[in-house]
Amino acid sequence: MKQKIHAPTLVNAAAMARAHPTTFQRPTVRQLDSICPGNIVKVCDNWERFWVIVTRRDDDGFIVGKVDNFLVQKKAYNRGALVRFGAENVYEILVGEKQNPNG
Repeated sequence: MKQKIHAPTLVNAAAMARAHPTTFQRPTVRQLDSICPGNIVKVCDNWERFWVIVTRRDDDGFIVGKVDNFLVQKKAYNRGALVRFGAENVYEILVGEKQNPNG
């Protein structure tokens, strides 16, 4: 059975960075373009920020990944669920030895 892919409405981190340039940082376009399977990224759904382990990048540029932590707010997706989003929604990218936010 194929796992459902959720497409939650996520905060646009690019817009946040434009609106608050002195207090809000986000990855560079180059870093966002290099997101690939295995990377861990942080996104936000207006209620809480959470980590997602990237499983693939679709041909249309969207990112699909597995939610990597338990969420406080009750919603249709939680730890282990697949979510789909754009690079503009990424707040942070973990690489190398920092790649286990919950470990």
